[in-house]
Amino acid sequence: MEDIRDRSRDHADAPMALERTVYDDTHVPMQQAGKVESYLYGTDDEINTSLTKMFEVHREQLLRMIEVRLHPDLRGQIDSQDVLQETFMEAFRQLKNHISQPKTSALVWLRLIVGQQLIMFHRRYVQAQKRNVAREISLNRQQSLQSDSLSMSGVLVGKLTAPSFAARRQELILRLRECLEELNPDDREILSLRHFEQLSNAETAEELKINANTASVRYIRALKKFREILVEHHLDELLE
Repeated sequence: MEDIRDRSRDHADAPMALERTVYDDTHVPMQQAGKVESYLYGTDDEINTSLTKMFEVHREQLLRMIEVRLHPDLRGQIDSQDVLQETFMEAFRQLKNHISQPKTSALVWLRLIVGQQLIMFHRRYVQAQKRNVAREISLNRQQSLQSDSLSMSGVLVGKLTAPSFAARRQELILRLRECLEELNPDDREILSLRHFEQLSNAETAEELKINANTASVRYIRALKKFREILVEHHLDELLE
């Protein structure tokens, strides 16, 4: 599990240098999406064009968020592209009516809307199944869906390519889930944001509404604790 071991070395920096291709074929580093206020003004067509570019800059990050925060029971029931489409429509409505959060970075703002859309998709599904919405949906302080430990363990195991791991896929997913459940919610959340959803330290701090130094310290602490739990569960082979 090299990803987990190595991430602590550059914990204050962005997880990786990514570039996204926007519709006009211009390569824009994801940091250049800027604040929401830079997208607030213009005609409907201009807002649509700007929002389309914003989405292309952050599309992969938003898809990773959906992958981690969509409950496994709903996979196959909810399509991630449908979530993105609903997010786009709501983001356009907010920009057009100037009801967005202008000082928020574009990524954190879009993630907030994705979280809101996931909640609605979950509610529609559980209501259709005539199940208890309050019991089925877990919300965090920002009224978004919490990262799911089963989804996180599935992502981790999916990165293990050795044949010995492939043969034990389901076993490892369940055991890793147990390890993740031993973390307190704050540690699990910051691991999800930094490692699984690949936010930078600055983006993580903004989303959690804490300063960058605190975010960095929390991440390293959570990473250390998770390693200790893996060793306790005799899963230290994953750290090799």
